[in-house]
Amino acid sequence: MTMPPKGRPVLLETKRFALRSLKPADASERWMNWLKDPEVMGPLNAPIRKWTVQELMAHIASANNIERYLVGIFDLTSKVQIGFYMVDVDPFHRRATFNIVIGEKSWWGKGVINETRAALLDEFFDNRGIEKAAGTPFARNFPAVFNYKAQGWRHEGTFRGHCASVADGSRLDQFQFGLTKDEWRGLRGKTAP
Repeated sequence: MTMPPKGRPVLLETKRFALRSLKPADASERWMNWLKDPEVMGPLNAPIRKWTVQELMAHIASANNIERYLVGIFDLTSKVQIGFYMVDVDPFHRRATFNIVIGEKSWWGKGVINETRAALLDEFFDNRGIEKAAGTPFARNFPAVFNYKAQGWRHEGTFRGHCASVADGSRLDQFQFGLTKDEWRGLRGKTAP
């Protein structure tokens, strides 16, 4: 059996965090607890999952650093993983869709997302051929919506009643936020090379 090709892993650092592509060996009890926590998974409208270590390892192994990235967020001081990004890339359209989970609640509201997402946006726009970034939080996920707006993303549309709630089956509105490479350069005060 041949393994599918793997792309260049992400390896970045911000003032407070290390960001790197995850490996199956990163599967942990900590991460499995996030998947079982309704407070963590609820805003994402994701089902509660009681995965085994092997199931989590297989999920991590599915990321190839070409069309799907799983990038861990690690506190530089403690070296502990506090969350992760899942970035889906459409190579033809040069578009990346960003999703994030901060599993460690002690880090909620402490600027983790916009600090780390800025480093990822720089990386994907400058070094990985991406020209458009997208994010699709649920309208009720107020912290996520706040972060997109605070970072300068544009609200491009609302998908009314777009998804069924995994909690109660009610219909949920979902937002589309977008950011082009040129818009990001303008926000960062960069000029095109």
